[in-house]
Amino acid sequence: MKKQKSFIGTLFIMLAMSSATMAQNSVLTFDEALQLMKSNNPALSQTQHLVLEKEADKAIKRGLYMPHVSVEATAVSMSDPLHLDLTPVRDAILPLYSALGNYGVFSGVPNPDPTTNSIVPILPDNVSTQAVRSKLLQGEEEIANAEWDKTIQEKNFATASANLTWPLFTGGKISAANKAAKVEIENSKEELRNTEGDLLSELVARYYGLALGLQAEKVRQQMLDAMTRHNYDAEKMFKEGMIAKVELLNSAVALSDANRELKQSVRNVEILQQGLTSTLAVEGNDSIAPSSHLFINKELPDANYFLKIALESNPKLNQIEGKSKLIDIKHNVGKGDYLPSAALFGTYTFADYNKSAYTPDWIVGVGVKWTIFDGLSRNNELRKTNEMKAQVNEAREKAHNDISVYINKLHQELLMQLEQVSYLDKTLELVNEYCTSTEKAFAQGLATSTSVVDAHTKVAQVKLLRLKVFYDYDTTLAKLLQTAGIPEQYLIYYAGENTIIESLN
Repeated sequence: MKKQKSFIGTLFIMLAMSSATMAQNSVLTFDEALQLMKSNNPALSQTQHLVLEKEADKAIKRGLYMPHVSVEATAVSMSDPLHLDLTPVRDAILPLYSALGNYGVFSGVPNPDPTTNSIVPILPDNVSTQAVRSKLLQGEEEIANAEWDKTIQEKNFATASANLTWPLFTGGKISAANKAAKVEIENSKEELRNTEGDLLSELVARYYGLALGLQAEKVRQQMLDAMTRHNYDAEKMFKEGMIAKVELLNSAVALSDANRELKQSVRNVEILQQGLTSTLAVEGNDSIAPSSHLFINKELPDANYFLKIALESNPKLNQIEGKSKLIDIKHNVGKGDYLPSAALFGTYTFADYNKSAYTPDWIVGVGVKWTIFDGLSRNNELRKTNEMKAQVNEAREKAHNDISVYINKLHQELLMQLEQVSYLDKTLELVNEYCTSTEKAFAQGLATSTSVVDAHTKVAQVKLLRLKVFYDYDTTLAKLLQTAGIPEQYLIYYAGENTIIESLN
């Protein structure tokens, strides 16, 4: 009897400590836990940054339409200055000037004197010869003294210039790059939706897994309380000689098993708590306590309803469609490679040092490039994109089939779980009644301790099985909605008039 009282006292202390610990828990509804996960989970944050990255890339691709302006400074040192040697030209014409200036005979030179040219419009031959020879000899002297080896660029010079490049026609490459960037944004958003769906399914599994663990702990506690009372009654009846010792030993073994299973449930709750904390990515030592209950729904739409939505909203299918669009764009770019490309360019030198006077200060022009033959690379690139397109079509068809089969499987599981809850409710009523009757029979000496233990065990088993069916329904529903591409609608199913909850109290 003293041992029994000591055990009961210890049990009350454990319960008090457990209550004090629960008081430190952060109690969250499923909706609150979902919002917390969206705010904190690093996997979701990583995918959100991926979307921002693709949006920035789209802005980069828009810039391809714009002119590119740059400022460039260049300093050059050459081994020798650049020069142009025209002395052979000088040597070739000097003899001509010398010969004509000394021996040439000329006539028909107009009279340059305005006072006499009306009387003598043409100079006499001797005067004409003398005038022309004088000019030729003067030219000979100037040619001989001129600089015929000209430096056109000093060996050290520097320039600073502004450059402009503006693509005018690229065979559709810039337009294709912008279209591809837009598709990449759509794909990244679908990846974000997929990540959100995965995390919601993970949250459902861990949030309601903890709810199941806490409820299972209560069932184990109820079993321990029942076995404690039964062992107490068995000790009294043994002392009074109403039962054999084997009955007392059976009750003691059942009490020990119940105590062990309760401790195991407590440990399991701690593990589940850590998993939920990880999904929510919360800091600190405070644990999370779910306040939303396990649930089932009264009715569900048929499988075709979810399948129709999935074909339009499933993020994996949408990503396949995005990949198909990218391949189409790549194919069009391949066709554009057969066309020429053109660009406007210009350069303006706004500062210089020792720059050649023969170099222009500015240049403006248009360049055109047209590849005539490239070893059939363009043709083979088009063949490659055609094969990629065929692969995507096969992947699309397989994904459609897989999703159809999976949605039907999940829907059948949900219907089966709803049926099981209905049957288990009736079974629980029967085992509770059977347990009460067995306890009364034992008190009257008409039943054995084994019968009482078995009756309570059946009650615990049915309760735990019923809770597990609720949990399976909640996690299966999350998978179904995720596959349909509407995981956010889980919030509609977990509460409302169509919802039957399993109380955690």
